[in-house]
Amino acid sequence: MVILQYGNMTLSARETALMGLLSEGPMHAYRIEQEIKNRSMREWTEISMSSVYKLLKKLEKKGFIRGETRLSQNHVTQIIYRTTEKGMKTLRSGISRILSEPEKMVYRIDLATSHLDLLSRKEAEECLKEYRKKLEEGLACYKELEKYLVKCKCPVHSLALAKRPQNLIRGELEWLREYREDLAAARRKRTEGSK
Repeated sequence: MVILQYGNMTLSARETALMGLLSEGPMHAYRIEQEIKNRSMREWTEISMSSVYKLLKKLEKKGFIRGETRLSQNHVTQIIYRTTEKGMKTLRSGISRILSEPEKMVYRIDLATSHLDLLSRKEAEECLKEYRKKLEEGLACYKELEKYLVKCKCPVHSLALAKRPQNLIRGELEWLREYREDLAAARRKRTEGSK
């Protein structure tokens, strides 16, 4: 779990995502769940369906949000959560810090490439072809998402959720192309050296 430190306050990445939603206005837990689903937040945050209620209680205990019980129009008791001044201050500080500090990049592909010699040449090539195919599929999905967001006239910060991954995937595709060329060159060099 990622812990974000803001002065003497801490928020996990999940708590930051949840606080971000609540900063838009008061919500009950079910509406928060719907917003997470509608915004596809599980694709770009660590929030799980089962964690929302636990996170709300934890944030309330820290004094970052306040829950208020009320009766809905259907006469159902709901707890409506809203951010506190302390919570908003902590959230703003955290967002500023996240936005100004690059994240440490940890990719599983690095683990695999560091042990590539455990696979046969054919296995490695097949895996890398499959990796490329999946990257290209992901890129196509994000392009479609961008079209949809433009059509819906979403704000530029929402559009960034489709554009940034496209750029990251393009960079990964370029790295993959170079890596495969380097592997081929190393094989040719070994073959020439063994003659």
